Amino acid sequence: METTVKVESYNRKRPLTGSHVYSGVPTVEYDEKRDEKPWQRVPGALLIVLLGGYMLLAFLTQLVEDDMPSVINEMDVARDNYVTFSEETALRYLHIIQGTEPRVSGTRYHLQKTKDLKDLLDSVAAQSNLIRTDWQMVSGDYWLSFTIPYVNKYQNVSNVIALLEGESGFLPNGTIGTSLLINCHYDSVPFALGTSDNAIFCAVMMETLSKLSRRSQKLRHNVIFLFNGAEENPLQASHAFLKHPWARGVTNVVNLDAGGMNGKPIIFQASDSRLLRAYKRVVNRPSAQSVGEFMFANGIIPSDTDFRIWRDYGNFHGIDIAFVKWGHVYHTRYDRTDMVRTGVIQNAGNMLLALVPEAANNAELENKIEPASGVYFDYLNWFLVSYSFGASVAVDLLVAIFAGLSVAYYVWLVGPRMSTVQELLFAVLGRLLSMLAGIVVVAIFVPIMVATTIQLRYLTQPWLVVPMYWMPYIITAVCVAQAFDAWRTKRSGLNRCIRTMQAQAATRLILAFILFIMTCIPSTVTLRYFITVPLFIISTMSLVSLTVIRYVRLQAWQHLLMEALWSLPSTMFVLTLALRFNALMLPVAGRNASDTPDYFIAILNTGLAVVLVCTVSGIELLFSRKRLWMVVAPVAITSIVLMFIPFNPYQDDGPSVQRHYWFHSEIISYNYTGSQTERVAGLVVTKHDAYSTARVLPALRENGINVEARTDFRDDCQRHVHCNLPLFRVRFGPDL
Repeated sequence: METTVKVESYNRKRPLTGSHVYSGVPTVEYDEKRDEKPWQRVPGALLIVLLGGYMLLAFLTQLVEDDMPSVINEMDVARDNYVTFSEETALRYLHIIQGTEPRVSGTRYHLQKTKDLKDLLDSVAAQSNLIRTDWQMVSGDYWLSFTIPYVNKYQNVSNVIALLEGESGFLPNGTIGTSLLINCHYDSVPFALGTSDNAIFCAVMMETLSKLSRRSQKLRHNVIFLFNGAEENPLQASHAFLKHPWARGVTNVVNLDAGGMNGKPIIFQASDSRLLRAYKRVVNRPSAQSVGEFMFANGIIPSDTDFRIWRDYGNFHGIDIAFVKWGHVYHTRYDRTDMVRTGVIQNAGNMLLALVPEAANNAELENKIEPASGVYFDYLNWFLVSYSFGASVAVDLLVAIFAGLSVAYYVWLVGPRMSTVQELLFAVLGRLLSMLAGIVVVAIFVPIMVATTIQLRYLTQPWLVVPMYWMPYIITAVCVAQAFDAWRTKRSGLNRCIRTMQAQAATRLILAFILFIMTCIPSTVTLRYFITVPLFIISTMSLVSLTVIRYVRLQAWQHLLMEALWSLPSTMFVLTLALRFNALMLPVAGRNASDTPDYFIAILNTGLAVVLVCTVSGIELLFSRKRLWMVVAPVAITSIVLMFIPFNPYQDDGPSVQRHYWFHSEIISYNYTGSQTERVAGLVVTKHDAYSTARVLPALRENGINVEARTDFRDDCQRHVHCNLPLFRVRFGPDL
């Protein structure tokens, strides 16, 4: 059956402007195999070079992520210098605050370190007449609305507090004027020194207070430095502080915490745009992702911070900042000083020492405002973008419209005919089929991997997410795109250059539609910039590419270089998101108690791969299909082999270790008359990953400990509160 093409639909010789002719629209007799010259295509085997180039780009993006400032030593800072932070000084404070043992609230060692902290704070206060200190001990209770809510009761918890007096000062009634609250916690869990969580930020606060005390001029507002002594219990000392008279003057809060170690601390919750703007003005290496709010709201991150107390009980609003990388060490024995990389404390200190005076001098912060979250993100730590929820609807819709206009520009250049639109719609179908095929292939491989090999291997080998999830999607998407393109080329006759531009236009159309749908779903507001930013960049770059293609006849390799160059800004943005998400979520998979954590990691990485491929969509069509198998086959085989190598998800020497909570327990049950009905003694081991039971019981037997084990608590959970188990925290469900 022959396919005919109307001459008037594809008129190659139609001049677009002046003496220039559009080189992309083919004639009726166009035949790719016969008419396409070598310079009009790139050898398929060279696709491996492009793939290697983007992997190198990922490595360079990681270097940008890990880049830290040079350490400033104490001797390099003049006595009257109040704007320069010293990591060396902060490290000295860190060793005093941290000590040599876990600082569990209620223990003798915690009390000793509280005294040491108060003495250290007093020594800093002695250098200035603007600092007042206090040691608060208080008891109380409140309703903690976790997923499993309960009454959180505390007794004699400690807070060590310093107030840097500003112009707002003290009021005649004994309370204070407008104040900015800076919060860290100095307690730790029972099995960790808690260097990162959260002694580092306490040391950073101490050095910041010391530097600001050197100012000759008061700040506009008071600044309260709260070193709270019971966050891990959880969230007790922050609630206790609300009973302190100084709490009445607080208008804003900067909460400092950690869910990991190293890297740049990131803003992941914000409820006051004024503090966010202050951060934006003065922090040289901003790090912020509002998607954190989406993840917290949906329980994806199984943690919480004192920010909940400030927001829900104190009506304090501001920003929540935390270390999130290296989550393997979070709440383990590897959260210690020697694991902290050089420059990390310097970077955190530079951030806080710049932010505090900027916020404390801000006249806008004199009054509390209603909480107002927004969308915020940084671009490669170069600058911060933020806008309100209301503005986000306008921003996202405008970007979707702009993307649509860029597609219209393509249609206008090729020729605003029904045939052009028809081929564009076919290109949309081809892009959707390639995406769907890639997702299906990943969906086939993941259950096979879960059933036949070990889950959580990415805990020790994080690079494995590339061959496990990214490469299957990318290889399949490229192959399906090339196959679809081969089919349509025989019917449309468009040359390779125009087919590439057409595929890119189709991708922008798909993303614009997805963004429009997401805009109609309010809960995605802090997530949509994952689409908005890349779509805006590729739409802008497409206008440049289309204009160049219109006036200049490029060779295929020149077109490839141009498209690869234009893709860098959007690709690096998505790579940054991928690196940060995996740095956060891979360790979380090792402590979320799921039986199949690999499914969630697969969904996360496949979604990121889809967005990343969209930023370079269409470039693959510039390569010849001849000998394409020379690239696809070895990459596919290598990926499949790596998929099924049973790497150990744990490291005996750390920092990636398996987590357990062991409780030596005695459970005594009584009936309604007060008579004892049952008495059981033993161990309660809580489940943190898919292999808790499988590894704990054999380990006990290997050490000569034979116990009667239970893993089914369904009947107990039906009959008793919290399954009749003495849980340290109610969210720690039973395992055996």
